[in-house]
Amino acid sequence: MAGGGRPWSTGRAVAVAVVVTAVVVAGGVLMFRFVTAPTTVPGQAQSPSATATSRPAGPTEEGRPELGPPGRIALSSDGNQHDPDDWAGAATELAILAHAGLQPNVVHYTYDDHIWDTDESMRANMRDTVLGGGEQLGFDMSRFYDAAVPSELDAGVRNLTAEIDASTADDQLWLVMAGPMEVAWMALDAAEPEARQHVKCVTHGDWNMEHGRDDHGGHDFDDLIEMGCQDRHLEDQNSNLGETDMSDWDYLLDGDDDQHWLHSRIELLGNGDVSDAGWSTT
Repeated sequence: MAGGGRPWSTGRAVAVAVVVTAVVVAGGVLMFRFVTAPTTVPGQAQSPSATATSRPAGPTEEGRPELGPPGRIALSSDGNQHDPDDWAGAATELAILAHAGLQPNVVHYTYDDHIWDTDESMRANMRDTVLGGGEQLGFDMSRFYDAAVPSELDAGVRNLTAEIDASTADDQLWLVMAGPMEVAWMALDAAEPEARQHVKCVTHGDWNMEHGRDDHGGHDFDDLIEMGCQDRHLEDQNSNLGETDMSDWDYLLDGDDDQHWLHSRIELLGNGDVSDAGWSTT
């Protein structure tokens, strides 16, 4: 389990935004120092199944232990079509969260969320990243949903809707989207309107924000904001955490098993691009 130990560095200077770590730039090296601190989808060929699952629908009646900062986090990534950078970005995202001890804070993860079509070889790599990383790093796997499977998409939307409905001014939800907006839109559309204002919608890049609308007749980031969630979009992270020489990641080979695993996922991608993890680096 990653936690504590040596800081992680990329050998690259960067300034990005949002929630879980402090970032110190020294001598051009970025050091991650962790601080405590169902709906119809336009263009979708197959609608989700309504089959019941054993997955949690949302917060249980017994509730959860009180979570420290930054509170509840919901994740959504694609990786099953188009750009394979999610294989490395999702791995880096999970590793950073785990290194900060934030596994309990991750209450939802939908992956393979390019729901209109899928490349099965890409999906296999994304599943290896998300399921392998989730198990390796100690996340609650009952909260992970493969959106390329209709029954899991349905269950995932229900779970995310319940997490949105549980949101209040004192218990806000970070909704982080490293892929198209459609799954998030489905959950927000099904959620209670008054709860949406307590959801912080985080994403980056025009492709993520606009692909569902432009190429599939679905929804974009502006649609989410119009529904009432808070706009926390970032500047495109590719200029900071995009393609780089793989040697920049060699320091991970000197680390523990978790860092070795992370290197293996970045190496699979081959170009060092972890831009979709940018939200988690401050």
